[in-house]
Amino acid sequence: MTPGPGSEPRPMTDALVVATPATATGFRLGGARTITAVDADQTVAAVDQAIEDGGAGVIAVDGSLWSQVPLVTRAAWTRQASPLILSLPDEDGEVSAARDAALRDLLARAIGYQITFTPSGGTP
Repeated sequence: MTPGPGSEPRPMTDALVVATPATATGFRLGGARTITAVDADQTVAAVDQAIEDGGAGVIAVDGSLWSQVPLVTRAAWTRQASPLILSLPDEDGEVSAARDAALRDLLARAIGYQITFTPSGGTP
């Protein structure tokens, strides 16, 4: 959205989660601003609307929805730095490990530091 004359652009101040109906409640209970989607079309529409609104600094997309979005769209999203658009890892073993690595790389690119995710009581 382009600001009108004399108005200032809206600052990007929050994170938005695009989640399936099954996972949205958990994100909402955690305090995240959440939009639900059930397929690729709704996911792309939600992300496009969030970009247009300009309020989200980070847009996190549920892994199961992310995988439904066309590869060319996902590639464009991952190249974008503002807002940062990323996939939330699934809880699925090898897939989760690969997504954790991708998430670390995205965060390192966005903030300039490598972040390590270690479960409570785990070792790096």
